[in-house]
Amino acid sequence: MSISAFFRSRASVRVVLALMAAATIVAGCAEIRKATYPQDFVYLEPRQVRSQMALMSLYMSQIDEILADSSTISSEQQTRLVGILNSIDEVTNRLGAGEVQTSHLVIDDHIDDFKADVNVAMREARADPPNYYSLGKLAGSCVACHRYRR
Repeated sequence: MSISAFFRSRASVRVVLALMAAATIVAGCAEIRKATYPQDFVYLEPRQVRSQMALMSLYMSQIDEILADSSTISSEQQTRLVGILNSIDEVTNRLGAGEVQTSHLVIDDHIDDFKADVNVAMREARADPPNYYSLGKLAGSCVACHRYRR
């Protein structure tokens, strides 16, 4: 079937019009979202929340591995722990820590407390001598928030 014959068919024209309408609606929704939410509002897509939480879980597992490996933490492991904590801090920023309001109310209620726990853990992990007690509390922070999800 040639292109001109395709567009002469009524069914084809309807399909094209339906696709154009759908594209317009999707584009319009994004624009409406910009106009209906405050400027400092961050809309978190469900898949974005899932991927960031999966990253957070990975980082927490890495911390657990390092802490479970030995009773003494080498300077290399200490550096790795601080790097992981920096990565966790970046995730909390992407999830809306601070004065930002997001579309995820549970995250809004708990992310600043978690970020404070991350900052304490980072400060104590960098100390001389380092203290890793707060790293254990981070896992407790995860459990405290996620108990609502069960």
